[in-house]
Amino acid sequence: MFFPFLTESTAPGFSMATSVDRALQVEEILGTIFRHLSPYVWDRKAVLTVPNRVNLNHGKDFSHLGVDALPCMENQTALVQCARVSRTIGPHALKVLWRTLPDIRPLLHLLNVMGFSYGDSASGMPFHTFPSTIELPPDEWKWRRYRWYASCVVGVRSVIDYDALEAWSDLGGPPLLPKLQSARFRIDPRSYNRTLRLLTSSIRDLSINFDSTSSRHWEASRYTTTDVLTAAARLAPAVEMLNITFRVPPKDLCPVLPQFSHLRILVVTGWMTPSLHEAIELLDHLEVLYVKLYWTRNAEPNMRNLPTRRCHNVKTLVALTLSEPITSALQSTEFPLVETVRLEVWPHSSDATDMLTHLMGTLRDNAPKMRTLTLTTRSAFTHGDRPPPRLVTVIEPLLQHSALETLSITLNDNYAFALTRDDILSISSAWPNLVHLTLAHAPTRSDEALPPVTTFLELANALPQLQTLVLCARFDCSGRDNWRDASIPPHPLRQLFLGLDQETGSYRPDKTWRALAAVLERCFPRLELKYDLVQPEAVGAQAMETWRDVLHHLQDIRSGGRRSLSPPGF
Repeated sequence: MFFPFLTESTAPGFSMATSVDRALQVEEILGTIFRHLSPYVWDRKAVLTVPNRVNLNHGKDFSHLGVDALPCMENQTALVQCARVSRTIGPHALKVLWRTLPDIRPLLHLLNVMGFSYGDSASGMPFHTFPSTIELPPDEWKWRRYRWYASCVVGVRSVIDYDALEAWSDLGGPPLLPKLQSARFRIDPRSYNRTLRLLTSSIRDLSINFDSTSSRHWEASRYTTTDVLTAAARLAPAVEMLNITFRVPPKDLCPVLPQFSHLRILVVTGWMTPSLHEAIELLDHLEVLYVKLYWTRNAEPNMRNLPTRRCHNVKTLVALTLSEPITSALQSTEFPLVETVRLEVWPHSSDATDMLTHLMGTLRDNAPKMRTLTLTTRSAFTHGDRPPPRLVTVIEPLLQHSALETLSITLNDNYAFALTRDDILSISSAWPNLVHLTLAHAPTRSDEALPPVTTFLELANALPQLQTLVLCARFDCSGRDNWRDASIPPHPLRQLFLGLDQETGSYRPDKTWRALAAVLERCFPRLELKYDLVQPEAVGAQAMETWRDVLHHLQDIRSGGRRSLSPPGF
């Protein structure tokens, strides 16, 4: 029978009265229906391949990535109700309900209810491991029932650590969850063998965290990082997503990581070492690489002058805490197929401009097919005694990379740059296929005149595919009568933020911002009223407040507000 814990006496015996009744007896149809009620609708592989949607929590290691979503309680409640009301659909509801567990406590509860727990013996039969006495299960039916529930479990969301495994036997035996595909482990030497019993050939998504709170147990243990990874590669050879958090700088990874021969996504938290740099090159099928490095001020001597490595198939690269060690690694790594790059830069120097400029040159040279770049800095810097440089000095190397379609640069904590009219117009000739452009930073003056507010219209007109535009250039809004009738053919731009100069709009600012809103309505009919394109820590609270005033005027115009623009010459 399909559900082994159902006996003939519990199977439905009524006749199929209608075609609907008969259809609802087809296992494939019921399975398809109930899969749509899954409490967890996330797909970690799909999430990680779109890095701009990933929440990079700077206070956590990367082991949390892609698993932050909470279950849909409505679906969970519906499944529980279905499991209770009908023996026909109950097993199908249970299969979906047990498919992804929040943790492994439901299994322990099930074992307690049935009067035995999963143990180890040569025959594969269970025996009790909680009390001091060993008891066989009352009957084979209960054992078959437990095995059915255990075989439903495909994923466990919470971290499986020593506390979670403490009640299980440490004697070895068959896998605890034979069809497990996704699990996260915090490795503790005391539960090493129990952890290995959860690793099976069905696992595709594996997280291993060596940063255990029980460091003293690691120091006294005979197990090493290499031992654990070697065992994992042997027991779970089909892993496609591997997430590793290191407790100490990893060594001897070259013979270990390539044993995960099907690896497509690698997420690493820890330190960049020559061994890791070399091992990544040997992963022939790797397509997505996430790296979060613990910060160190200077690169280790053995991280300098690294030989050039080539990541042949990597298409997505995400790096957090871009300090000197990973900068050295990037300079020595070619990504011939990479298309998407997201970098969170924390350069700890008095002037990071040179480092950022050098980084742009590295990406231009080592990532020839890059189409999307997202760059964020999260440290406060000054430019010393020099005036704030023009932003184009930082991105100048990328102006030679015409394949860019998305460029997002956010410079937080009052990291000020100037942006001139010539700089803005050079963007359209450098990147003719731009779809999304974000240059968010603290706006400041340069020695040149402020760009007139109509400059952004010239840029948009030259970029017909542009959908998102953020420019913090302190646009000159003076001479309202000269630009209030400005127009370009209707443009598909959907999201817009402009840094406006307060002083040039200070004379009757309400009239100035409303005139600008009328220009936006005329030129960008599909523009959304989106207020959160930038954050105040990047552009300043005053700049955001001014732009909010412009959007309020735009909203009023669209709703047929009675306030109108004054006639020319007012």
